[in-house]
Parts: sequence; C-alpha cells; structure tokens
Amino acid sequence: MKIVTYILLGLIVVAGILGCHYASSQGKTLQVLVSATKGLGEDPEGMEAANKDLLAEAATVAKTRADALKSNESQQHETQRALDDMEAVRRVAAENKTEMETYQSRIKEAESNSEGLTNEREEIRRQIQNVPGLENADLDDAAELLHNKVTSGTEEYAKLAEENESFKAKSDELKKEVGSREVDLAAKNKANDLFMERYRQNGDEYTVAAVDPQWHFVIFQAGQDSGFYSGDKTQLLLQRNGISIATLRIVSVSGGQVVAEYDEKTLPNGLVPEVGDRVFRKVPLGS
Repeated sequence: MKIVTYILLGLIVVAGILGCHYASSQGKTLQVLVSATKGLGEDPEGMEAANKDLLAEAATVAKTRADALKSNESQQHETQRALDDMEAVRRVAAENKTEMETYQSRIKEAESNSEGLTNEREEIRRQIQNVPGLENADLDDAAELLHNKVTSGTEEYAKLAEENESFKAKSDELKKEVGSREVDLAAKNKANDLFMERYRQNGDEYTVAAVDPQWHFVIFQAGQDSGFYSGDKTQLLLQRNGISIATLRIVSVSGGQVVAEYDEKTLPNGLVPEVGDRVFRKVPLGS
C-alpha cells in the first residue's frame, strides 16, 4: 500500500507541474496576443513578428503538452505495472498464507503423530518387557535381541520340522510294519484259534462200542466233528481205569464211526480190549 500511495503522490505532483507550465504558456500567449492587438494598426511589421512569436510559442506549448501527455501515459503504465505487481504480491501473500496454514496443520498433525508414536513406543517397551529374557532390555537393543530370538527360533523350528519329517517317515514305516504284523497276528490268531479248537479236543474221550479180537479191531463213535479221517496217522491210546493198555491206529472212518487197530504186542499179559474201554489221543492236537 505504501508503494501505491507514493506513486499516486508522484502523479499528482507531475500533474501540478504540467498544469503550472501550461498556465504559464497560456499567459505568455495571451500577452503576445494583447501586444499584437495593440499594435495592429500602428505597426504591421510588429504584427508579423508577434505572429511568428505566437506560432513559436504555440509549437512550444504543443510540444510541452505532448511531452506531458507522453509522460503522463508513461506514469500511467508505471502505475498499472505497480498495481499489477501489487496484485501479484497480494496473490503470493494469499498463497503463502494458505501454504502457511497447511504447514501449521501438518505441524499439528506431526505433533499428534509424534505423541501417538511416543505412546506406541511406550506400549511396545512394556510388551517387550513381558518377553522372557528381555525384562531389562533397552528398546533400541530389544529389536536386535528379538531378531536373534526369531532367528534362533526359526532355526530351531527348521530343525524341529526336519525331525518331524524324520519322525513322520519312521511313523510311516512303523505303520507299515504294524500293518504287516497285524496281518501276521491275524494269521497267528486264526492258527491259534484252530489250535485251541483242536486242543480242546485233546480231552475228548471215546468209549469202545465193539471189539474184534480176530482182526485186532476196536470200534467207537467219535462224531462228525472229531477231525478223524480214514488213514489218519493220529495215534490213540486205549485206557482202562486211567491206565493205558494198548496203542491204536485208525483204519477207517465212516459217519463218525471209527475203526482202529490195536497192537497186541503192547497189551499187558492177559489183557484184551473190552467194550467200555476209553480211547484218547496219544499226542495232543497242535503239539
């Protein structure tokens, strides 16, 4: 505003000077005209000289007026430039004000963020102090310690993962072996069941129903499920009162009826098989 004021004052001064000069020129012109009028009838030569002076003065005034107008136009241009500069300065000031307000807002935001970061840092510090081995660790050192722990944990995890893969492979092998053993066990259980079924027959006893001394045969009923068959090599004992008196050999089996031959040489002196004697297996089944 001070610059504009100074420019306006300058324009006023220049205009005053030009006005004074124009008034002075007009006065001189008027004096020349008065002088010419007075001497119009008395001195024609003086009138001609006065006319020349008047023309010269008019030219001077015209030139002065033209110079004044040119100077005034120049001053107007200068004033307009000054106003344009002032407007540019005003715009820059407004932009600077807006930018300054933006900076102030960002500063406040940064201060708020700084406070938040401080609180977050404090919370991280408290959390770190709850980690075993970092109770007294400084926050700057905690990162490296945590990194070391994580690295160590990663290596340990990798080692555990490798061991787990090894255990998994061994587990798969054990599962296969268990499966194989289960199959073998099933087979053994089946064989054992068969053995037990036969073994339970070891205590079976059969009663002699008939005797043929001529052919050295004894006949007894064993039933369809006895397991005896024609040509069976199973050795049998012939007992009386719990005492073995002879051995028997199966000759034929039909409808559960067994015909067995006894060895006379194995009979005690004076004894012969009789109806009612008992027959047992000599060797238990499954032996």
